[in-house]
Amino acid sequence: MTANTIFKNHKKQIFPNVPEVFTDGFPKNYRPWIDGWAFSEEQLKSKLSDGTYKLLTLDVSISPDDYVKEVNSGPREEISQRAEEKYQCEIGCRHCFECKTDTNNPLMNFGELKEIMHKAEQLGLESIKFLGPGELLHNPELFKILDYFENEKIKVGIFTKGVILGDDELARKLFSMPAKDFCKKLCNYSCVCLLVGLTSADPETEDQRLQTSIKNFSAKRNRGLENAARLGMNSDPACQRLALICAPVLLDNIDEAFEIFQWGVKRNIPVVLAPTMVSGKGLDMAEINNDNFKSHDLVNLYVDAYSWLIEQGIMTPNQIEKEGVSPYAGIICNQFISGMFIRKDGRIQACPGNESVAFRYCQDIRHDDLKNVWTRSLGYALRKELVETGRMTLTQPCYAKTEGRLVPKGSIAEDFYQLVMAKIKSGR
Repeated sequence: MTANTIFKNHKKQIFPNVPEVFTDGFPKNYRPWIDGWAFSEEQLKSKLSDGTYKLLTLDVSISPDDYVKEVNSGPREEISQRAEEKYQCEIGCRHCFECKTDTNNPLMNFGELKEIMHKAEQLGLESIKFLGPGELLHNPELFKILDYFENEKIKVGIFTKGVILGDDELARKLFSMPAKDFCKKLCNYSCVCLLVGLTSADPETEDQRLQTSIKNFSAKRNRGLENAARLGMNSDPACQRLALICAPVLLDNIDEAFEIFQWGVKRNIPVVLAPTMVSGKGLDMAEINNDNFKSHDLVNLYVDAYSWLIEQGIMTPNQIEKEGVSPYAGIICNQFISGMFIRKDGRIQACPGNESVAFRYCQDIRHDDLKNVWTRSLGYALRKELVETGRMTLTQPCYAKTEGRLVPKGSIAEDFYQLVMAKIKSGR
């Protein structure tokens, strides 16, 4: 048995061979805080010279330009059909929220995205996150895209399954270099933060969530994480540029999610725990309708994570109460009030978590004014109210996934945050 292999019940967990960073305990004032993911209260209160609250972040979807050109050619009313027919992804996540195409808007190319980014910079943009569809790391224009954001000094979080970081065959096929060289070139961009999907350390469980032809997927993903760590992506306690995305947490992986959380934080790799999106294929996840899972299993997972952070001296109960329980268990999230989500066809919605009408802001930003869209958004109105009434907290509930007025049926129970806080305060 190797040092990074653990047998747990019926599962064989194989973690990446990444050494712990904090072998003598966590440094004072340490906090798992993903670079560019969230913003301080001071930043959330910041305004432009005309009094407009700054648009601090954007989630973005974009497809390769060759694919965009092919999809956009031909009759407008058949764009969605062509997008579905020609769409390719080497990974095939069964819970993907962005692979469906349900409008006939032309897809955005990179030139159009840059025009939008220029306008966003004038509104105070500091960071973006690339969500897909498919893998940005598999996009032939990857380094051209990163050159642009590096030059503009905009932080770039990249959601990825990370397999190309450890798969020589795939890296050579797409970029004519071995995986280590590809990873080194990628990590040399100071703007880049890698958000690597790891929902299970058991290869069989992970593989069941994918529809991929890539062999030994988990081993290659683990090798990729090892490559990134060797390049120092998790070496700075004050600037975490490597994170694990343990999402969605479902019945098949909730038994190991807390262990993954601990494993990552000990290595200065923050871990995002989250239930399923209420969008795309996430709508098909049975856990949305499982009240026991939402009000018991998920609550206990978050209590475990927060209690461990308290035990390690990273947080205090008073701090948690002041900040608010995060929808990502200890990882600050205030995206709903600091930014928006631009989809691959120019639509804008609040965030990826919910695609219902209530969260739609714009049908095509190429025919609208970004500042107007931002200032009339739900997130902007809420931020303005919170700041002006003195009720701003560092983290915010997930308005897109939490059941209540805006979300009749979500993946987070309406009283979830109160249940977690009550258990933390009572010591369970």
